[in-house]
Amino acid sequence: MERGFRLCQGNRVAVFVTRSLKILVALILLSSCASGSNNLEFKIVEEAIPGVLLPDFPHLVTEVSCPEYVNRDLGTIFCTLQVAGKEISVSITGPDVTNSFTVNPRIKIVKAIQLAQKVKRRLDDDLGVENQIECAPEIRVAHPGELFECEIIDQNGGVHYLQTKIIDFDGSFEIIG
Repeated sequence: MERGFRLCQGNRVAVFVTRSLKILVALILLSSCASGSNNLEFKIVEEAIPGVLLPDFPHLVTEVSCPEYVNRDLGTIFCTLQVAGKEISVSITGPDVTNSFTVNPRIKIVKAIQLAQKVKRRLDDDLGVENQIECAPEIRVAHPGELFECEIIDQNGGVHYLQTKIIDFDGSFEIIG
């Protein structure tokens, strides 16, 4: 999924998220752009990354750290941040001719709601009955060994618990009980 944002627009900073469906979401940050300088102040980029990377869960992105000043002609920089307690790195490419930047997480992030849907399909097929399922926490970085706790409610209202474990960097999982 392509994600990007635009830095300068007059004396205001406009941040845009671009998805493959070409949906544009604008977040306005009040700041002035140093138009006469060839250096970019990446504090503005740091503030935009949580909403661009995880629009549904920006509160789970913390400790964003980018180089303080970067030459505008550099092209790609790397920033580090914490996602749900795990340190990851993202590459930021730009600006292009429209002053847009692209944020590329270097690792997959697994959302609990998507995992729950996959676990539900697997359990429903295996057991031959419909179940309701919720998993937590909201997200995990796809790193082998990361766990989700899931609660299953069967057709009779019985509550059962299981864990799913991420087994690779692609977010594949196994049900461990």
